[in-house]
This record gives sequence, C-alpha cells and structure tokens, in this order.
Amino acid sequence: MKKILTDGIKTARIKPVWLLVTGMVLMALSHMSWNIDLLAWVSMVPFLIYLNITRGLRSRLVFALFLVITWSLIVLKIITEPVPYFLIPLYSVPLAIIHLPGYLLYGYSRNHRISVFIFPASMVILEWIQYTITPFASWGVAAYTQANSIGIMQGVSLFGMAGLSFMIYWTNSALANLLLSGKHSFANLPLPLICLLLLCIFGGLRYGFSGASGRETLKVAAVGTDSEIGGLPLPSPESNRKVINAIFSRTEKASGAGARLIVWNEAAFYLTPENESLWSDSIGALAKEKNIAIVASWVVPLPGKPFRYENKFVLYGPDGEIKNIYHKHQPVPGEPAIKGKEKIISAALFGSNIGGAICYDYDFPYLAKENMYAGADIVALPSSDWRGIDPLHTRMASFRAIEQGHSIVRSTRFGLSAAINPYGEINASMSSFDKNDKIMISTLPLKKVKTLYARIGDVFVFGCIGFLIVGLVWVVMKNRKT
Repeated sequence: MKKILTDGIKTARIKPVWLLVTGMVLMALSHMSWNIDLLAWVSMVPFLIYLNITRGLRSRLVFALFLVITWSLIVLKIITEPVPYFLIPLYSVPLAIIHLPGYLLYGYSRNHRISVFIFPASMVILEWIQYTITPFASWGVAAYTQANSIGIMQGVSLFGMAGLSFMIYWTNSALANLLLSGKHSFANLPLPLICLLLLCIFGGLRYGFSGASGRETLKVAAVGTDSEIGGLPLPSPESNRKVINAIFSRTEKASGAGARLIVWNEAAFYLTPENESLWSDSIGALAKEKNIAIVASWVVPLPGKPFRYENKFVLYGPDGEIKNIYHKHQPVPGEPAIKGKEKIISAALFGSNIGGAICYDYDFPYLAKENMYAGADIVALPSSDWRGIDPLHTRMASFRAIEQGHSIVRSTRFGLSAAINPYGEINASMSSFDKNDKIMISTLPLKKVKTLYARIGDVFVFGCIGFLIVGLVWVVMKNRKT
C-alpha cells in the first residue's frame, strides 16, 4: 500500500511500512542508554505521519505491533547481566500499551488543527498515570531523553517532567502536521520552536546563575560495598562479616577526609533478625565516635517461604542515635522486598535536613515530592544498579533534584555513585566498575533551593486533562458533522 504525503513532502510516494521502520529506529536511538537526545525531537514524526495517512483497524493493529517492537528494542538496550532477556516483554508490552492511546487519539483527531495539541496533552497524561499509579515508574518518559542536556533539564523546575515531555511531543506533532499540510501554521512549528528557544534561554540562565555564591556546604561521602548479594543463596556468615568490616573501615577513612554525612550502598550486606540489633549498635557507636551521620543500608532475610526480605536504611546521627528507619517504598517489580509504608521524614543534622529513599523509589516523582514536604535539603539515596542502566539511572535521579530543589547523595552498588546538587549537576561521581577505594567525597549545599514545580505540583498535568476533555468533545462533535 502506498500513499502520497500531500504537498508538504512534494509528490514522493512512500510505503507506510517504511514510516513505521523509520520511527522504530529513531525512537530506539533516542531513549534510555546511549541515546541521542537530539533525535527525540523528531523521532515520533514518522509514526504520526503513518497514523495520519492510513485508515482502518488493520493499520492500527500493525502500528500497535510496531510500537511493541519499538519498546522491546528500547528495553533491550538496558538488558545486561544479571538481568535475563525474558524480562524484555514484561516491560516493553506494558510501556507500549500505556503509550498507545495517545497515538490513537492523534490519529482520531488528525483532520483537525487541534490534533497538534491533543497528542502532547494525552501523552503527558499517560506518562503521569504511569509514574503515579503503576509499578513501571517513570521509565520511558520522554523527558529523560534529555538527560545529557543540563540546560534543557532545568525546565523540569517549572512544571516537572510533564512540561518537558509536552515540549518534546508538541514539537513532534507540529513537525508532522507541517510536513503533511505544507502550511506554515503558527501552531505547526514556529510556536513550539519559540517555546523551545525560551526554554533553552531559561535553562541556560538558571544553570549559569547556579554557580558558587557563598552558600554553606556540607561534606558528604558515598561509601561502597564489596557485597554482591542478590538473592539466594546468601553469602556465608564469614564473607558477610568481611564485607561489613570493610565498609566500616571505608567509613572511618571517609570521616578522616572530613565527610560528615556518609551514605552506604543499597543492600550493602545482610543481617539476620537475630544479629541485627548487635550490628545496629556497632554502627551507632561508630557514628558517635567519629561525630558523623551514617545512612546504613542492608537487607534482612525473613523466615518462611517464599523468600522475602526487608530492604531498609537506618540513619544514625552524630550522637549515635537512630534518627530515621526507612523501608523501600517501591520495590522493583519482582523484587521480594517488603513494601515500606512509613511516612517519609527528614532529620535535622549539621544545619541541614536529611531525607532519604532507596534506589527505584526515586523513579517515582511523588516520593521526591514527599521528601520536599518533609523539608529535606539533602536526600540520601542508597542504590543498586546493573551495567545496562549505568549511568542512566543516576542521571534520572538528577531530575528529582531539579524538580524539588534538593541535593542527592546517590551511593550506588553496580553503578555510578554521585553527589547531585539542586540544579541536577553532578558535583562528584564514582563508578563501582572502576578500580578505586569505593569512597567518593564531595560537598553539597546545606539548604535546598525553591522551584515553581515544588510549589504548584502537577497543575500542568491537570491542565492537560482539562484541555483533553474539552478537545475530544470538540473533535467528536466535528467528526459527527462530517
């Protein structure tokens, strides 16, 4: 089947399947690991043109199939040991299903100028639903394609990821409509380009003025573990004790280098329910002896079957007392961890408020928002990654820092540890895949910065919901008249 793409692309005859193939390649290259961020601004154009020039159920089923294949290729890019390949469809199919309605709504409204706004509005809403109520968090969100562009990333301080994703989707739909119509409509391309230019100016200025300004800082450290615990069988008690002793030693060295807040990796070791109290007292004694705060993270295997464990961190103050106990609130799908339900709090230490979360938790913007409500200036984030998502996962955490205006100490096993300031800048980093002493030292501002997004929350998303309802009613009424 062939179709002429109207005056916008002259008289070239293009097989619709090649549009799908082109869109698939561009999308795969623009998302997740080793992505090309510039491609995200045009990657969906072939898909949108396909939906505009084809009709019928068969074409939509073919599109859905290609969308699943596209997300499978995207997920494939992050699959490395120890993650098995059979997990690809368990993530790619739901992600494709979540995004599909936005494309179909664009196709339904293709004959109306309003389609240029219906597509970005619907996609932003679907992304918000994904990272708010589903276990797939914010993976695959369009905003993350710009994780290498620190200036553009500043835009999430205004309206969160929704605002940046809207710009990306809007630019794609405007370009697609321009190519299809050949008309230089103000809404088709110049308007989103003007908005993008303003975003770049805002981001450049915000990041440019974020430099040193006499702010008080706190010296922090990320301390790594030798543990490779990942389930059953558990390491022997002897090897586990060596791991604990090593992390104690590194903590002492970090303290000697001046670090006041020291964050350990997620699952730095395991403790049984019988010996947890003894080791906890030892960590508290170390914190008191060195006059430091320690965010110690470990797992506690629980008796019985199936295999379950607590994935937790404990914050010890410089007086040796426990200031916060936190259990992972959002275990990764399939992770046999007990879901934490305690209220997120922060602890006042060293003139700063220290909050926290664990790894996958910070792929959910609402948990970063909870830390903001708790008054956190610095968030300790014990984490554990794998090669396929390194350093992407750490850069994703930078979005939470920019959104809420707080700093993050991400101490990462099998990945990139980083000290991230409130502007998403990585002040220091350390890869667990390099040969090093597993001690990263840095400084971070004592206090958070104010952001518009922290004040207004997801108002932009709610605006998109209102627009989409009104827009679809208008489209339905127009379609009935034709």
